[in-house]
Amino acid sequence: MIKRKNNIQKQLSEGFWPVVWRRMRRNRWGMFGFYFVLAMLLVSILSPLLASDQPVVCRYKGKLYFPAIVEIFQSRGTGRHFIKKSKPFNLPQFNAKDRLDPQEFALWPLIPYGEYEQTLDFFSPPSADHWLGTDELGRDVAARMIHGTSVSVKVGFISMSIAAVIGIAVGSIAGYCGGKIDMIISRVIEVIVCFPVFFLILAIMVWLEPSITNVMIVIGLTRWTSIARFTRGEFIRIKGHDYVTAARALGISHRSIMFRHILPNSLAPVLVSITFGIASAILVESGLSWLGFGVQAPDPSWGNILRMAYDSLRVAPYLVYPPCVAIFMAVLSYNLVGDSLRDAIDPRLRRAA
Repeated sequence: MIKRKNNIQKQLSEGFWPVVWRRMRRNRWGMFGFYFVLAMLLVSILSPLLASDQPVVCRYKGKLYFPAIVEIFQSRGTGRHFIKKSKPFNLPQFNAKDRLDPQEFALWPLIPYGEYEQTLDFFSPPSADHWLGTDELGRDVAARMIHGTSVSVKVGFISMSIAAVIGIAVGSIAGYCGGKIDMIISRVIEVIVCFPVFFLILAIMVWLEPSITNVMIVIGLTRWTSIARFTRGEFIRIKGHDYVTAARALGISHRSIMFRHILPNSLAPVLVSITFGIASAILVESGLSWLGFGVQAPDPSWGNILRMAYDSLRVAPYLVYPPCVAIFMAVLSYNLVGDSLRDAIDPRLRRAA
């Protein structure tokens, strides 16, 4: 009895998010999805260390160089002005594999091929040299899949960040103000929801130049409706609480009440919607790249890798499996995380914690 009482007191003293994390850890499938998402993030960040045609560290003419490590900063847009590759590794015509002395020290990445590097092994099946085979241009599929992970992660997070900013702002105004403003915003949301989102994105992309930047912007501008509806519902529920009434009585400004008092307490279901939205954004980007409206060759993306594999289906059917499995696992993992997060914040299940 005393032990149970202590457990209850401990739960009451814990914050909201520690309780949610503790409940999420009990969901095996949710944690599987969470660790897979973390693995995707690590692969996207460390892709130059995993697949590159330049060594991680090497000795060339008596000096140590770190070309693949420098590539991490340059490819992510950070340190571009103060971290640069030393000569001759910054020269495009310099081939490290041919120019490095075999007697000198060199630590190569796990897959010693770049995402654009072409070899003479056309349509090579999976082997010790090429783990997932090569495509019609002799490019290593495993290297392209690793660098394509960066595209999927970037599209998912940036596009949903845009959608979150729009959705939270619109939903907050509708839920807090109510009345005619709420009615007008709700009708606009309902009209947008009526359109099939994928075909709406296709219609917009017809008028824009195919690029990853335009894909992220278009997905973000069309995926905010569910976030806005969740935010609106939470604001309507919370704005009648006593602490909000007390804040109004103290003369606190409406902006402070909205963004300092109500918004932090309404983010839990919104985060669930954002998690599901990331999975949807990855799927949409893959579909757009498949159709030729997304990431353009030679830049690697799971969608255009699958498109090229489909065109070569009769010659090299093994090329279809890597992008299909990657897209499936990414979408499944984000959905598992969203599902477990939704169960963890459900107040009806709080007693089971």
